[in-house]
Amino acid sequence: MGQGLVAPIAARNTGIALPSVKQGLSTPPALATPATPAPAFTPAPALKLGSSQPTSFVAAASKALAPTAATELTPGVVNRETYTAKNKELPDGELGTIIRKEGQGPSGDKAVDWAHDNAGVVYDFYKNVLNRDSLDGQGMVLKSTAHFGKSFNNAYWDGTHMTYGDGDGRVFTSFSQALDVVGHEMTHGVTERTSGLNYENQPGALNESWSDVMGELIEQWHADPNGFKTPEYEQKSDWLIGEQIFTPDKAGDALRSMKNPGTAYSGDPQPADMAHYKRLPNTQDGDWGGVHTNSGIPNKAAELVATKLGGEKTAQIWYKAMTGYLKPSSQFTDAANATLSAARDLFKDGPEAQAVKDAWDAVGLKSKLVNPLTQRQLDNRARVAADNLAKGDPHRGGIVPDWLVNPSTQGAAPKGLFAGK
Repeated sequence: MGQGLVAPIAARNTGIALPSVKQGLSTPPALATPATPAPAFTPAPALKLGSSQPTSFVAAASKALAPTAATELTPGVVNRETYTAKNKELPDGELGTIIRKEGQGPSGDKAVDWAHDNAGVVYDFYKNVLNRDSLDGQGMVLKSTAHFGKSFNNAYWDGTHMTYGDGDGRVFTSFSQALDVVGHEMTHGVTERTSGLNYENQPGALNESWSDVMGELIEQWHADPNGFKTPEYEQKSDWLIGEQIFTPDKAGDALRSMKNPGTAYSGDPQPADMAHYKRLPNTQDGDWGGVHTNSGIPNKAAELVATKLGGEKTAQIWYKAMTGYLKPSSQFTDAANATLSAARDLFKDGPEAQAVKDAWDAVGLKSKLVNPLTQRQLDNRARVAADNLAKGDPHRGGIVPDWLVNPSTQGAAPKGLFAGK
């Protein structure tokens, strides 16, 4: 189990409530949805970044997240409820027994307190860095359930709340302990209410990737909110997902590596570029088309951007792409176009768009400037998201692919993963 950026964990292990981080944060961007349809737009035939040519695409339908001078912020009002399932597998939608509410001190149950405190960190990140008030943008109560099932090796978002298993002590330990895991799951709630990326094939891999990206950036931000802004800090970061809870008896591995996809553990199947993209069946055994596998490609692109621009700018670009450009059926190329266009919207003629373009080029994807979604498209996307929430997603899974945690399919696990266990 790697160490990673987990300095704040020591405080959480003792059940100490985590303070909000306020110092040195840039003013969060304005994120209002567009009030009118986007103006007529014709994409430029070629992007010449760094030039002084005029760019009509900055007339976006949504307000740009313009970078501004640093200032101290007052966090929004977080509202959390944290439950225990008492190691039972509860029916969908059931939360269990409430243990800790907003304003209450540590309960003494480590898994519950980790879930509760980490949810507060994630809330502060979205509020302070991205100006989003909870998962739905409207102050939604953050509900978490710990101790789900007996030795349950996963964590998941079910459309209403986060659920965390305790792990089996062999492959995983308690999932609520890892801030990047909590950030990953909560970001699924944001995705579900914005881009609504379908959980299959390339849209599903983007769904998983956006959660990995935000989960990792949240962990980095909490460890050092000022260093997080710099490329140098990002270059030194480990970019590992779940390193704190994965294979507790084995040091140095993780569930995923964003810096070097395919190297997180022995037999890690993630590709790092399109030349190694894996075409898998859209079935449960096929990980719904490889949503946890091919996510390595956009993960690598995000890591490359962060090491050039810093974590704060990367978070703002990825968030604007998710809220203003992506839709349920978006493919990898759409994600490249969305992040490139978001970077130009935010930072105009600065080096940021070139850094995004270079990152996608490095993983084998070309990008071009595109128009943000119109108000009509945003409204339609919201209706689709609401319908999906109402009916539930039959493909929804956890942060861990099924074949890695399901005893009936562990024979398909990468060679060497369970060696010596």
